[in-house]
Amino acid sequence: MKRVYCRFALPEPCVLAVMLFAVVFSSMAGERHFKVEGPTNPKAWEKTAVEELDHYLGLCLGGNRLTVDGQDGVVFHVGDTELAKKNGLVGFQDEEWCVKSFGRDVALVGGGTRGTLYAVYHFLEDECGVRWWMDGDEDVPPAGPLNFKALDRSGKPFFICRNIWRFKTSDPRTAVRNRLNDNGDSLIPPELGGAFTYGPPSHAHTWDMYLPFGKHGKEHPEWYSLVGGKRIGGHWDGQLCLTCPGLVDEFSRRLEDFIAKGEVDAAARGVPAPRIYDISMNDSRSYCQCANCAAATKKYGHSGLQVKFVNAIAERAAVKHPDLFFSMLAYYYSEEVPSEGVRAADNVIVRFCNTRQNLAAGIFDKDNRSIHDLVKGWNKFAKNLFVWDYCITYETDDKGMGCPFPSEPYIFEKFRFYADNGVTGFFLEHEHPECADMYELKYRLECKAMEDPYQDPKPLVADFMSRYYGAAAGKVLEARSLLARRGRERKAFVPWFPTMGEFNFLTDGDLAEFERIFGEASTLVKGDEKLERRVERAYGSVRRLAPYLADIRRKIGAKHHPKKGVSDKPFYEIRCGEKEICSILDSANIDRVEDSDIGGETVVRVKVTPTPDSYYTMPFLMGIYNSADKIDIAPRQWARPHGTGYHWYSLGRVTLPERNFCLYLTRKWTVQLPFSLPEMNGKTFEAKALVKFMGPTFFEGSTEPNEIRIASVVYAEP
Repeated sequence: MKRVYCRFALPEPCVLAVMLFAVVFSSMAGERHFKVEGPTNPKAWEKTAVEELDHYLGLCLGGNRLTVDGQDGVVFHVGDTELAKKNGLVGFQDEEWCVKSFGRDVALVGGGTRGTLYAVYHFLEDECGVRWWMDGDEDVPPAGPLNFKALDRSGKPFFICRNIWRFKTSDPRTAVRNRLNDNGDSLIPPELGGAFTYGPPSHAHTWDMYLPFGKHGKEHPEWYSLVGGKRIGGHWDGQLCLTCPGLVDEFSRRLEDFIAKGEVDAAARGVPAPRIYDISMNDSRSYCQCANCAAATKKYGHSGLQVKFVNAIAERAAVKHPDLFFSMLAYYYSEEVPSEGVRAADNVIVRFCNTRQNLAAGIFDKDNRSIHDLVKGWNKFAKNLFVWDYCITYETDDKGMGCPFPSEPYIFEKFRFYADNGVTGFFLEHEHPECADMYELKYRLECKAMEDPYQDPKPLVADFMSRYYGAAAGKVLEARSLLARRGRERKAFVPWFPTMGEFNFLTDGDLAEFERIFGEASTLVKGDEKLERRVERAYGSVRRLAPYLADIRRKIGAKHHPKKGVSDKPFYEIRCGEKEICSILDSANIDRVEDSDIGGETVVRVKVTPTPDSYYTMPFLMGIYNSADKIDIAPRQWARPHGTGYHWYSLGRVTLPERNFCLYLTRKWTVQLPFSLPEMNGKTFEAKALVKFMGPTFFEGSTEPNEIRIASVVYAEP
C-alpha cells in the first residue's frame, strides 16, 4: 500500500484559539460521538431500551470519545434491527440477551419482551460501570472516554421467575434494571417488558377469592372447612373442604372466569397474557377436620390432599389452556411432602414456603436441616418447584423488624442449593427498605443470585462496598464481618418472626464495638452528605437494637438480695408486666393489669372460660422451650392451685439452653418470656413463676372473676 504523507502548517494563534473553543464548546454542549438506533417500527420495550442506552451513555461520556475495537463513530443497534437480522442474531429464547460488535456497529438484542432491555442494562452495568442500587439511588461513574474491545457477550437469567416484594409502590424500573421479571404488587408496564406474572385474582392465598366465605358461607357451608364442629372459611380463619363433592367443578368454573379476565386485561395493557394462575390455601393455620378430609390427610398428608385437589382442577383447565400453569403453596402444615405416591401434575407449580429457616445461618447448617430436606424432598414430587423465601424479620413486639442479622454471607450458598435441587422460581418477601437490615446490599446480592447463582459473590460485595460507602467501605465491611462472626460463635437463631430475645447473641461489648466502628466510618465520609446518609443507614439496625437490649437487660438484672420464697443467692427476675420481656399471643383473652396484692405492680391477666376444654383451666402448664433446636425442656403441669393468693410454681432444677429459649405458661403457650441475659445461657437454675388463681373455676364457691394472674418468673441459683 502506498503511503501518503501530508504536511500541515500550524494555524495562527487566533485560529488556534477558535479551534480550541470549538472543541471545548462541543464537549460542554454534550456532542455525541455515537449513535443509538432502534428498529424501523420499534416495540414499546425497544423504545425504552433505546432511550435508556442513549441517556446513560451520554452521562458516562459527557462529550468524550467512544470507541469499539479501536474504531470511533460507533452506532448501537438496539432490538430487532436489520443489523441483528443480517448477522443471524434472531430466534432468542425468552429473556436471553446478546451484546455483539461488528466493527463500529454494536447489536444489543434479545428474546421475548425483556431480552433487549437486559442486553442494554448488562452493557451499561458490565461495560460502563452504571449501578442501580434502589429507587432513585443510582451510581454513574464520572464522565470520561470509553474504549471497548470487541464486544461479544450473551446470557440468560438462570431462574425463570424472579420477584422481590419490596413495598406496594416500588419502582418497576429498578426491578427490570436489576433483571427481575416481576415486582411484587407494582405492575411492570409494557414499555419495560411486562412481567412473568400471575393472573387474577392474585398470586397467593386465593381460595377465599374464588369462593368468598362471606358471600357463599350460608348458602354452601359444605364448601368450607369444618373446624371445632363449625364450618369456617375466610382468608385469615378457615380453608376449603377439599373432599366436598362438586367443589372441583365449582372452582373450575370460577377459574375459567379469571383466565378470561386475565387475557382481556393483558391485551388492554399491551403485555403478554399471564402464564400462571394461583390455586392456594388461605393464610391460615386451620384445616378441614371433617371425616373425609381427615381420612385423606391420614393417607396422603396435608400437602398430598392439596396436591390432589389442585391436580384435579389443573387437569380440567389444561384441556382449553395447555400452556398455562397452576400454582399452590406448601405452607405451614402443608410444607411436608406428600405420601402414597401423590405427585404434582406437570402443569402445577408447588411454591415451598421457607417459614422454618434460621435467617442467621446457611442452608447446610443444622438449624436449617429441615428446610434443606424438604426442598430436596419436594424436588421428587414436583416437576415445577418455586420457593417463597423470607428475607426480613417481622415484628412480634413492634421492635423485631429492622434489627441486625447476618444473612448476606449465605445468600449465594442458598440459591446455589436451590438451583441444584430443581427450584426454578422465587418470590422473596423483602419489604421495608426504609428500616430492614443492610437492605441495599442484600437486595443486590439477591438479584444477582437469581440471575446467576454460580457466580462468585466476593467481587460483588467488594464492588458494592467500595461504590456505595466510598472511604467508609472498609469500616462497614468490618462491622458486618463482626456481626457474622458473633452469629456463628454464639449460634444465633433468628426466625422470620423474632422476639427481641433472638437478638441477644449480641452483648453490650459488641454494641459498643459497633458504635466505635460506625463512628470511625462516619468520620471518613464527613462532608459528603450522600455517603454520610448511607453509613447512617448501615448503622441503623444496630443503633435501633441497642437501646432495647440495654433497657431489657437493666430490667432483668441479677438480684443480690433475698426474696421470700426464692433464694438467698443471686437470682434473675423477669417481670411479666414488662411488655418488652413478656410476649402475649392471645390478646383477646390476655392483657396486663395492676394488682394491689403485689404492691400495685403490673401483671399478666389471663381470662378463664369455665369450660372443661378451655386451654386456660386446670391443669396449669409451665415449661421451657428451646426455640432454636425445637425441644421442649422440663414441662410441668399442676392439677390444682397451691392456694389462694400468689404462690411460687417451680420447674425444679433446669439447665437452660445455650441459645434461644422461652419460658411459656398456660396450656396454649400464650404467655411467653423469650428474653434472658447471655450469661444465663447454658447454666443451671431453679425456674419459678409467681402465679395467682382466682374464681370458681379453681376454687369452688368463690364469687371472684375467673382469672389467672402471672406476676414474674425467677431463675434462681440452686
